[in-house]
Amino acid sequence: MNIRISLFALALLGVSSASGGNAVNPDAIELTPIPRPVEMKLDADSPVALEGVALFVGDAGEAKAGAEWLASHFREWYGDLAPKVAQGNAAESGVPVPEGDESYAVVADKSGVRIAANSLKGVRWAAYTLRQLATAKRGTFRTAGYQVPTMKIVDKPLLKFRGVHLCIIDPMRVTQIERAIRLAAMMKFNYVVLESWGMYKSSRHPWWGWPNAALDKETVRRLVAVGRDLGVTLIPQINMFGHASSARSATMKHCVLDFSPEYEPLFEPGGWNWCLSNPETQRVLRELIAEMHESFGNPPFFHIGCDEAQPPTCSECRKVPYGELVCRHITGIADFIKSRGAQAMMWHDMLLDKDDGRWKGFVAFGSKATATLADTLPKDVVICDWQYSYGDMKEVRKDWPTIGYFKEKGFPVCGAPWRNYNSMGPMAEYVSRVGGFGLLLTTWNHLRGGDWRDMYVYGAGAAWGTPPVRKAPMYDTSFALALRFVGHDMHVTDKRDTGIYDFEVPPGWWPPW
Repeated sequence: MNIRISLFALALLGVSSASGGNAVNPDAIELTPIPRPVEMKLDADSPVALEGVALFVGDAGEAKAGAEWLASHFREWYGDLAPKVAQGNAAESGVPVPEGDESYAVVADKSGVRIAANSLKGVRWAAYTLRQLATAKRGTFRTAGYQVPTMKIVDKPLLKFRGVHLCIIDPMRVTQIERAIRLAAMMKFNYVVLESWGMYKSSRHPWWGWPNAALDKETVRRLVAVGRDLGVTLIPQINMFGHASSARSATMKHCVLDFSPEYEPLFEPGGWNWCLSNPETQRVLRELIAEMHESFGNPPFFHIGCDEAQPPTCSECRKVPYGELVCRHITGIADFIKSRGAQAMMWHDMLLDKDDGRWKGFVAFGSKATATLADTLPKDVVICDWQYSYGDMKEVRKDWPTIGYFKEKGFPVCGAPWRNYNSMGPMAEYVSRVGGFGLLLTTWNHLRGGDWRDMYVYGAGAAWGTPPVRKAPMYDTSFALALRFVGHDMHVTDKRDTGIYDFEVPPGWWPPW
């Protein structure tokens, strides 16, 4: 732990960089995988041919699965030039691997390339590290083989739950979400929460969603399969309290009431909240949960949102103490999810009284009534504590009292940062220190441009427990390579499906000809 903390300190001082110069070119760039491994020694001036990989995994079943996965993906990535995979005796590997099913080691020297791991999970992470360091052999017109630096890498994650929260917001295309899922895997996130924002096409309740909803069951199942193969579990999200409009509040849109006003009784006046006093609301939400949970392959978690809700408005909701009503509603939803073998996740902000001085400077949108839920909700609900350091994106905190508060109340707690980049590492360290659940990186409507790059690079490093990989001069080489690999795997042909922007300049800059 002390080693990890000192690494973060060095990163914040600017010591961690993309430079890996030599005597000839002191400012030469050295490729660095994202996230940076815990222990890494590279010699880019002594490349090793990537023609074969010896794989060492102790458990026979995991070894077989790892070898098959590695060979299959080498063929996908490198075609006819794919390295051959040979299984070795783990006891004779000479490559020590830390404890843990996600730990791995990679060694490349004159004797060849070796990967050691404890399970298929570790094999995947080792492969992604190796891929980000592999380059085409030099001096030819077309690729004639691949090489990697001489290296020794020993690696394991800080946190077991390393998630990315993604939003598919109209007019975002499914292709962009798939790119984000694949890139998350490359950067060793192991969970993706997918919030559909009215873009899920329900067969049970076709009125719930936008008319052009792009996420039908077949598409969802394909994305789930992609994630599963790459080591990422997809988690569905439905907002079950506030945000019932499935649209950004600034737009004043509503995916149901703008087109189907006959369903008004399910919502509070205006439509921002679901109507919690209406028993039909609970029935509909349970049916949507069951449908979506099945579409996502019955994952172990289901996110229920519950952030930024309004006080009661309708005549029935106003009759009941709101803390009791909200608790009954969320408990019923959480119990239903539990009956399906899964665990509910929810945002934290309504569980903190905004007028409580303890939370000054932290995100808290609840009241005295809703804050009572911290004592009454089931303690197996995962609280996702989103703290964005509004007004100071460069702020660095060492302690996160709201995370500590929910942990003391008995909840599993995820830290959930956004664009407060320099706070991500300390937040992850704090979560680890207090025995928290993990880190859930949020992206919202910023899955584009430099924000996308920085959210993933800083978030991946934080969750893994290492400093962020700094940008190379003029061009972010490491991130560009990882993103390009994603495009290759998807066989993209549309320019919009490359890079971090759909277009090089906004289309509106140029008049139609």
